[in-house]
Amino acid sequence: MTLVTIPTGQTAYLVTRYRDAVHVLSDPVFSRQEVFRTRGTNYTGPGASSTGDMLLDMDPPQHTRIRGLVAKAFSRRRVESMRPGVRQMVDGLLDDLAEQGPPADLVDALCLPLPITVVCQLLGVSYDDRGWFQEWSMILASTADTAETKLTAVNELRSYLSEIIAAKRKSPKEDLLSELVSARADERMTEEELINLGVSLLPAGYETTANQMCKSIHALLLRPQEYTALAANPDGVPAASEELMRLYPSVLTPGFRVPTEDVTVGDVPIPAGSLVIVSDALASRDPEIFARAQEMDLRRGNNPHLAFGHGLHFCLGAALARVELEVAMTGLVTRFPGLRLAVEPDTIRWHTQRRFRGPSELPVTW
Repeated sequence: MTLVTIPTGQTAYLVTRYRDAVHVLSDPVFSRQEVFRTRGTNYTGPGASSTGDMLLDMDPPQHTRIRGLVAKAFSRRRVESMRPGVRQMVDGLLDDLAEQGPPADLVDALCLPLPITVVCQLLGVSYDDRGWFQEWSMILASTADTAETKLTAVNELRSYLSEIIAAKRKSPKEDLLSELVSARADERMTEEELINLGVSLLPAGYETTANQMCKSIHALLLRPQEYTALAANPDGVPAASEELMRLYPSVLTPGFRVPTEDVTVGDVPIPAGSLVIVSDALASRDPEIFARAQEMDLRRGNNPHLAFGHGLHFCLGAALARVELEVAMTGLVTRFPGLRLAVEPDTIRWHTQRRFRGPSELPVTW
């Protein structure tokens, strides 16, 4: 653990060891809501802002109540029932890719449309509206836009979802937003909580998965021999996908916490009210937990990485993201065993000034 200074000039405890990270992420002493109460919504510096009232920012008991209303939709059993539908989507996208012919951009052909389609179907949002919520999502993920710009984007997204929720009150469908409207009718959540939950679920439901898919495929294509080995043995995709998430996680922005009482992590005493930052990405490379931690081992067995976080705020959509990644990668190596980069690796453009670092394009040929 190291004392660091963040852009605002505040001092914080940076947690990089796996066991310390698990401690902080699972101990209720470490609060998310306290971060906003004591530091405000722009605590990480220019451009990084949150309203502090989203699911990720809540503590129990509010967090427990709200998460409980949506957890069933993301249960392993329900997600597995979606696998055939996800496979059908992937098959259709890969059919289009084959018909188009090389070269092609996998970001536009697969990595982005698949997660957007899945989350639209899950929530009951029109795929035709993707241009709007993608623009708002990009602003929310930006590290360059001002807090005021972000707040405007949040309010526009709230307004958009309010209209959808009103429509579902009149004509409910078999989707998650309709289920949440029913929960609101039973007074299990407030109207503001309902809208804020939609604001959390829509961007998070596709942004991180799309970025993870791009980064994973990119890392694999940089090692043609590994891609060829997976094409010869697609059953190895699940383990490979986990390893790629460990080494190249979608989310690099560390998690902030504030302990509500004095606490010791490892052998370091941390006073109540201190700012604590957990780097899941560094913890997932801890050599005390992962043998040859800096090396890629696509056949790694035990792989308890923290790409989805841990504890109270473990990623709600982790099971769904895993299914999308596995199905997409399996389809890709099976249908396109000769896939390779169409450009030199150092010419590929990457997203900049965003909390999710990944390729903004992935030109391939076969």
